[in-house]
Amino acid sequence: MVFKNLTLFNFKNFESLEVDFIDGLNCFVGHNGAGKTNILDALHYLSMTKSSINSVDSANIKFEENQFMIKSKVHVKKKNRLINCAASIGKKKEVKVDKKEHEKLSHHIGMFPLVMISPNDTDLIYDSNEVRRRFFDSAISQSNKEYLQHLITYTFALKNRNALLKMDANKAPMDYDLLKTYTNLLIKHGKPIHEERAAYVRQFLTLFNEHYGSLHSKIEPVSIQYESQFEGKSIEALYEQSLQKDLITQRTSVGIHKDSFLFTIYDKPLKRHGSQGQQKSFLVGLKLAQFELLSAQKKLKPTLLLDDIFDKLDDERMHKLLQKVTANEYGQLFITDARPERTLKVLEANKLGARIFEVENGAIINTSDYEA
Repeated sequence: MVFKNLTLFNFKNFESLEVDFIDGLNCFVGHNGAGKTNILDALHYLSMTKSSINSVDSANIKFEENQFMIKSKVHVKKKNRLINCAASIGKKKEVKVDKKEHEKLSHHIGMFPLVMISPNDTDLIYDSNEVRRRFFDSAISQSNKEYLQHLITYTFALKNRNALLKMDANKAPMDYDLLKTYTNLLIKHGKPIHEERAAYVRQFLTLFNEHYGSLHSKIEPVSIQYESQFEGKSIEALYEQSLQKDLITQRTSVGIHKDSFLFTIYDKPLKRHGSQGQQKSFLVGLKLAQFELLSAQKKLKPTLLLDDIFDKLDDERMHKLLQKVTANEYGQLFITDARPERTLKVLEANKLGARIFEVENGAIINTSDYEA
């Protein structure tokens, strides 16, 4: 899959932008805050219908404006498609493909697969299990429409079950029939979610270990442990046993929304025992494994976005990463770097050709093609 161009209007710090990309390596250089990441985030919007940084659409509109627009021509599966995403304050977000609007945004997910590596990925290590669940849910959803629908229905049922549990018992007696309806939905849709997560992690883990190991010469045992209440237990019995607790705490205590993904190195938690370089390698390994699995499942190469990727990587890891992502098994690449001289040094050392865009204050001030 290849993004041929990009048009922005009032998106973040860009008043307007029209730019053409090459099929290979596209590099954006400039000071922090210039707008490099915003360009990658616009591509993320076109693929995932939302920002990778701020999920509130209105927060991505340029200051003192009331709408934004993102547009791109994309070559995918031997066809040119036109994607248009627009959001206005107080109005529903629109996502169109070839000028036809989706009835539901979920229908767009997976049409234009994309993987992004960014500094915000450290949240996967340091934040709650909810963030890690969201990562795996997003990865699976790009290639599995049924999984996404199960997830949407499960989330709906969980939200409404919790709302019912929080109702003031003094105002009205608990509607146990309605509570059971939501519980049955959690069971019905939670089971296939659990099964798909378990199957995905089994496939994912092999690829992840290969990618992590390829980033440096030293052998370091890393792993991802998936734990779920749905594993080897009667789910119906668990919900029955937790009913009184749920009524007291006014929250649903059983379900796949409690699943955990533990990242380890040498059988110890990565967030406490991994060095900065090891943690960065772990995150890169996660995303490259996601890329490879998604590529196989979709039978096309997703677009790969590398935002400030060289930060915190030593020379060995950086060199090995560039060797990997510029090999034939990867397609179109987008890279940002706050240090132009480092980008040129890396391109020269690895004999890579690229189109280089200099970004300054929400504008591209210069474009040049670097020949290997």
